[in-house]
Amino acid sequence: MAKVSIEIDTRTANDKKNTINISYINPTATNDKLLQFAQMLVALTTDSYIGVMKITKESVI
Repeated sequence: MAKVSIEIDTRTANDKKNTINISYINPTATNDKLLQFAQMLVALTTDSYIGVMKITKESVI
């Protein structure tokens, strides 16, 4: 089973870039749901949403 995480990029009011990493994401979660989750999570802060990246790690052996 692949290990899935997301990386959320945000920007502060002082124009500083931040990255939030969240591990152990459900591998069956759709990209639309992950996008919605990331945007809603950032909405709880004072930062501005920039983007989200889904990272999948899988053994090839």
